[in-house]
Amino acid sequence: MRVFKGFSNILKYNVHGIVKIRFQHSPTYYRMSTSASISEYKREMETFQDVYPTVIEAVSKNYGLVQNPEVTTWLKRVLEYNLRGGKKARGLSTIFAYETLERPENITEESLRLIRILGWCVEMLQAYFLIMDDIMDSSSTRRGYPCWYRLPDVGMGAVNDCNLVQSAMYEILKVYCGKLPTYKDIVHLFNETLFNTAIGQHLDFTMGNRTKSDYSLFTRERYAAIVKYKTAYYTFKLPVFLGMLLMNNMTQDTFDRAEKICLDLGHLFQMQDDFLDCYSPEHILGKKGTDIQEGKCSWLAVEALQRLTAAQRKVFTTCYGSHEPAHIERIKRLYEELELPQHYRAEERQRYDAILKMTQQLPADSGAMPELFLKLLAMLNERKK
Repeated sequence: MRVFKGFSNILKYNVHGIVKIRFQHSPTYYRMSTSASISEYKREMETFQDVYPTVIEAVSKNYGLVQNPEVTTWLKRVLEYNLRGGKKARGLSTIFAYETLERPENITEESLRLIRILGWCVEMLQAYFLIMDDIMDSSSTRRGYPCWYRLPDVGMGAVNDCNLVQSAMYEILKVYCGKLPTYKDIVHLFNETLFNTAIGQHLDFTMGNRTKSDYSLFTRERYAAIVKYKTAYYTFKLPVFLGMLLMNNMTQDTFDRAEKICLDLGHLFQMQDDFLDCYSPEHILGKKGTDIQEGKCSWLAVEALQRLTAAQRKVFTTCYGSHEPAHIERIKRLYEELELPQHYRAEERQRYDAILKMTQQLPADSGAMPELFLKLLAMLNERKK
């Protein structure tokens, strides 16, 4: 069901995970229940997985790989290991973006197949980032399995495996999108995403490798920069803009407004990620939380530093960035003393409402863009890992 269509609306969110949309012209409420979106997600996941062999087949036909079949075998193993598991949120968001925004009469089996292939390219980019991120963070597990570089026959060869994954992604783009009028824009979007995410990764990495007692850069402004560049561009802007580019009929104003909302969604998403890293059990999260041990510039750390007394700051400086179990637990207790979970819920709600307001203010000619952002917000609302 499409909503908004130029009306002035009031949007409400409640603790049961339901978005209520009330038109001022009518007292009727439209409810987007979590059960409906979960059902939609499961159906699309099955179809999405069915396209994966097509992706592998396209890569395998590359001339260099044909000449070196052992590399083909290795690349398949790299992809299968690092693409398994997870919610495929970025890939599925790419598909949802196109399906929601495109006019129904323009959606064909071929266009759906193409957007699903683009979704796999997004997932491959995600795999590239995660392999590198695990190496840089010295992580041990990812999605419940040993990190790729931790496997005995991989090691630091994982660095070149990242190159293989990235190159395979661009090969797929060339094979399936090379003749599209928006091909250059699609490649530019992937290039922009890679560059911006690398900037964010550098900002994040340097924060973790500063002088241990120096927290001068643990500011809300620095955190916002890290989140924008490391998370928001590839988690939200890339999937949404791919859907828009495949349509090829959006105005520049719509692109500009959509970018702002995507970046704000990314900030909300990373806040959730930081909170879950600390408070979600490993068997739920799929990995062991490491932000405290690594001294990360997380939302929790930044907000704690805004509220610490002199005595509490001494505790924080001593324990934060330590791998000692007692120190990790002391930081978690400190977060509780500062009531950070309550502050987190308040800011989460505030940012959620702000995004809803921006969505409400989208112009009438933005088509189903409001519906798309409501879907993405619903996905964040249901997020547990």
